[in-house]
Amino acid sequence: MTCFIRSARLLAVAGLFLSAPALAQEPAVGPPPAPSGGGDAGPHVHELLPDIGRIGAQVGLVLGASWNPYDAGRGLQAGGYIDLPLLRAPAGKLSFEAFFALSHAESDPFTTTNPIAFVANLAAGASPAAALAGPPAAPFPVTRSVRTRLRVLQISPFGLKYTVLRLDHVRLRPYALAGLDYVVVITRETPERSESLLFTGQAPFDAPLIAGLVAQAVELEARGTPTGQGNVELGFHAGAGVELRATRALSLNVEYRYTGIEGRNGRLHALSTALGFHW
Repeated sequence: MTCFIRSARLLAVAGLFLSAPALAQEPAVGPPPAPSGGGDAGPHVHELLPDIGRIGAQVGLVLGASWNPYDAGRGLQAGGYIDLPLLRAPAGKLSFEAFFALSHAESDPFTTTNPIAFVANLAAGASPAAALAGPPAAPFPVTRSVRTRLRVLQISPFGLKYTVLRLDHVRLRPYALAGLDYVVVITRETPERSESLLFTGQAPFDAPLIAGLVAQAVELEARGTPTGQGNVELGFHAGAGVELRATRALSLNVEYRYTGIEGRNGRLHALSTALGFHW
């Protein structure tokens, strides 16, 4: 009987607790806690995680002067790039960079030798010496004065860029870069004047030359078909520059870039400025 009374009392106490309304937690009084990170209204720009809000990426437009391969001389280069941060590095950061540019140049006049004309002179009965000399000793001119028009399309799908961040307080960021390239080289030789005594002024002989030897058919010239040679080469680039940060989202870069192209005399130098957009 005693055990039954004790069990009834325990059940009554448990029911009392279960039937009582739960007490809601009182809200905290006062303003929310201050953020843990500190701001900086000066020229310093926070980038890379854990600096929330800006990841340190950049895209830019490039314009400058180029000193071109194959003795084509000085010309112009225009292009662009994208710069994405990879990791922090000692005193700076390491980024991935993809780059593309188009260089254009036209060489000074120089003389080319046409072996087809030489063989034609031999077939016309001229001696080897006369065939090489051309008119008036032989019917066809063997040498011509031409200019090379060069266009170089440089595509770098992979590059690395190291940027020094220690000079952020004066808004300067020196950097160095290197990478691999695909290079498309397009050349065209344009005669200075017609030197043929038989066909002076005729379009097939004054048109741009294929491989510096012979003009394409007049029908193709009339259709506007491009005349020239093209090759895809492998290359690499290396360079250095400095970034002047104007605002948090805008910078002006000055850069020198050297590109080595496989084959003989494949050196491209570029000195350019770039307008960078940051986020």
